[in-house]
Amino acid sequence: MKKVKMSENKLASSLLRGLKALRQPALATVFGLFVGALVILACGESPFPVYKEMFTKSFIQPFYLFSTLTRATPIIICAMATAMAWRAGYINIGVEGQMIAGSFAATAAALYIPGPPVLVAILAWLIGMIVGALYALIPAILNWKYQVTMVITTLMLNYVANYITSYFVTYPLKDPSGDGLSLQTVQLSKEMWLPRLSTTSTFNAGFIVAIAVVVFMLFITKRTVFGYESKMGGFNPSFARYGGAKQVKVMLVTMALSGAIASLGGMTEVFGLKYRFADGMLTTPSYAWTGLMAALIADLNPVGMLVVSIFLSGLQIGGSAIQRSMGIPLEIATIIQCCITLFVSVKLVIRFKKHKKGNKSGIVSSQEGKEVSEA
Repeated sequence: MKKVKMSENKLASSLLRGLKALRQPALATVFGLFVGALVILACGESPFPVYKEMFTKSFIQPFYLFSTLTRATPIIICAMATAMAWRAGYINIGVEGQMIAGSFAATAAALYIPGPPVLVAILAWLIGMIVGALYALIPAILNWKYQVTMVITTLMLNYVANYITSYFVTYPLKDPSGDGLSLQTVQLSKEMWLPRLSTTSTFNAGFIVAIAVVVFMLFITKRTVFGYESKMGGFNPSFARYGGAKQVKVMLVTMALSGAIASLGGMTEVFGLKYRFADGMLTTPSYAWTGLMAALIADLNPVGMLVVSIFLSGLQIGGSAIQRSMGIPLEIATIIQCCITLFVSVKLVIRFKKHKKGNKSGIVSSQEGKEVSEA
């Protein structure tokens, strides 16, 4: 009886923490929708029918719902890649570059490695994850050896990956059968494509990959020593060192995992939707930056990031729908996203200042210690 009661108390406590964690994103969403309503009024339309149309054509009608989930797939994975590094205190702004590098390497491997298509596809995915991990290790090593700021190096490496892959699809690996404006590789073999999960849309098995990444994140963060050490390092590096955590090892493994996960986001797009690598295919939709927004709004919680990523994807799909049907600018969805992120950022800035103060003193507060033990 005692064990059952303890289990019930633990479950109730967990649900209470979950509801408390949802309070800030919920308020931020209301704030974002309110600002969006003001913009809609400025366009001469009533917000209520506009929002009804937006959410109907993003979450209600099956075709649009599948479109939302398809677009959400790389966003979910990018959010997980961001959270993997950020929760450990490493501000990885280079998810986009790691996604580009890994997916391009996987595409090249799938096109030019001989062998049975299914085995080549598996090998290509492994190569893509390895390249994404190695690309993420570059800023980590520079930070470790030369104290180069990781924020700057990860951000700059986005451009390096984008321009290098742009050169390859423009010249040596360009599809010769396309027109002169098509900067892309040749199409992958059909045996390598991810299977479709819907006969009426592009919804594919990439979404299953995204769910698997969420489960992996939950396992890493909740059930492993490495997850505890990385979380502790994010709260207070001095306390983590005192507790015996090997910070260099944690940093390298964390960044490698972040890069490998990021590459999965690009590969689901290549193998599940585009079936080739094209110039700008991962930068134009802003998957990585939307994933960063989702991670911030959900406070790096894996389940929260899954929900928020789908919501942000729905805003984008619904925004396109109301632009076509009602003439409302597509940017309304971006305004709502940015307002939600801005509102959440207030809390993050306060938390950052508190953690910075704690890091300088070399101690961790009882509340922080409680949060780490719960993680």
